[in-house]
Amino acid sequence: MDITWLGHASIRVRTRLATVVMDPADKSAGFDMGRPTANIVTVSHQHPFHANVAGVRGKPIVIEGPGEYEIQGVQLYGLSAELPASGNGAPQRNTAFVLEAEGLHLAHLGGMAIAPGEEAELFSNLDILVLPLSTENGPDPERAARTVRALEPAITIPVAYTPGDEQGPLKRFLDSVGISAEAPVERLSLQRRGGETQRIVLLEPSRQQ
Repeated sequence: MDITWLGHASIRVRTRLATVVMDPADKSAGFDMGRPTANIVTVSHQHPFHANVAGVRGKPIVIEGPGEYEIQGVQLYGLSAELPASGNGAPQRNTAFVLEAEGLHLAHLGGMAIAPGEEAELFSNLDILVLPLSTENGPDPERAARTVRALEPAITIPVAYTPGDEQGPLKRFLDSVGISAEAPVERLSLQRRGGETQRIVLLEPSRQQ
């Protein structure tokens, strides 16, 4: 399994049989994800930073809500939760996804810094947790750190922050979680489950505006 960061909360997961783009971001998020090709696209909620399906090439199957799906050797579980309301608006639905493929379990929380309360067993023994440090309501790195401490994933990949912002959400997250981050890499390649030591893996975004 190969994982790359396309910008904001968007990642691309490549398995031997399929490519999944999760939360494709519009350029208005401050990143240019290019025009990735995918077999599957997941959308956590209807916001341009998370739902730029038109920016993905091919004829992907688009999953936009809760449920259980099996597509080209990839098992997906969509779990619903409410995003906090912004301004005077009503709370918005968010779908967190758990992806299982090649013996690995990955969770992408979409626009939330905390996992949904339902189906908590799906978030146990995670190999990879893709975790936003900022949402459309603002930075929330301390809550993200609490989520890491609660779920204890083998690998955490922070997203939705600005690389190079030395005093921004990433520093606050790392200070709060108490785990040193590894040097940024272009992609993360995994073939098997990791060891007992928790890791924070930083990915370089494919293109930053």
